[in-house]
Amino acid sequence: MAATLPRRLFMVSGPPGSRSVALTFDDGPHGTHTPAVLDRLGALGVRATFFVVGSKAEAHPSLVARMAEEGHAVGHHSWSHGLPDETSATALVAEARRTTILLERITGRAARLCRPPNGKLTLGKLLGLWTTGQAVVLWNRDPRDYALGAVDPLRRRLESQPLTGGDIVLMHDVHAHVAPALDALVERANRAGLGFCTPDEWFHG
Repeated sequence: MAATLPRRLFMVSGPPGSRSVALTFDDGPHGTHTPAVLDRLGALGVRATFFVVGSKAEAHPSLVARMAEEGHAVGHHSWSHGLPDETSATALVAEARRTTILLERITGRAARLCRPPNGKLTLGKLLGLWTTGQAVVLWNRDPRDYALGAVDPLRRRLESQPLTGGDIVLMHDVHAHVAPALDALVERANRAGLGFCTPDEWFHG
C-alpha cells in the first residue's frame, strides 16, 4: 500500500534516492530523558521528529515548545497511547484532533505528522486520520531500543545496523540509555554519507 500512496498521506520510508535519513522518537515527552535527548541532538547538530503523546505533552508543554524552537518536527502519537485493538477509529480520530489542537497551541504550528500507537491501523483509522489533515508516518528501521536496557548494547546495535537513504528510524525518548547512544547512530549515518531530515521534507519526493 505504501508504494501506491503519496508520501504526504502515508509513508514507511522516504525516497530511495534521498541522501538523508529521518530519526524519529515516540512516546514522550519525558521530564528527564527527553531533555537529555534534545541536548544530545543539539550537540550532534541533528534535527529529529518527535511523535508525542498528547497527555504527556499537556504535562510538559515547555519540552514540546523546546522541540519546535530547536528545529525539530513535532507530530502526535495519539492522546493516550491506548491499545490499538481497544481503540476505535472514532476514538483515535478524536484523540488526534485533541492532540493536534494542543500542539498547535504550544508550538504555534499546525501538527501534520501522525504515528498511531504501535504503528497499527485499520482502513477506518487511516481514512479518519486523513480527514484531520494528518500524514501517517511509520518506519522501516527499528533498533528496538526499548528492549535494550543499557547504553553499550544499544550503541553496538546502532553501529552494526546499516542505514540507507530514505530510512525512517524508530526510537524512544523515554529511556535513559537512548541519549548517550545517539552518537553511534550519527556516526553510522556519516560513514554512509547520509544526513538527517524530517519526514515532511519528503512529502513530494
